[in-house]
Amino acid sequence: MDVHPSERKPEVIGQREEERELLERLLGDRLVDVGRAMDPDNPNLFTWWAPWRNLRQRNIGWRLDYILASPTIAARAASCAVLADVGTSDHAPVVMATA
Repeated sequence: MDVHPSERKPEVIGQREEERELLERLLGDRLVDVGRAMDPDNPNLFTWWAPWRNLRQRNIGWRLDYILASPTIAARAASCAVLADVGTSDHAPVVMATA
């Protein structure tokens, strides 16, 4: 879900099943992926786009940037936004606001 369907390649580094499982184990119940917790069903939540073929403008990307927080801090989140129109990098800033 964190990679645009046209970019999904299960054998590519960053998309392999064992990598995703390791990330889940590392996070466990100690850290919350705030962006996904705030927007669990959004298939277009990307933070990185390859710098060719207008992929950023077409939102064909990967979600590589996260805000990870303790459950206590994550519970205070009022929003977690990807600022896709900000900056000149191929990554977008991710910003969390608290209540």
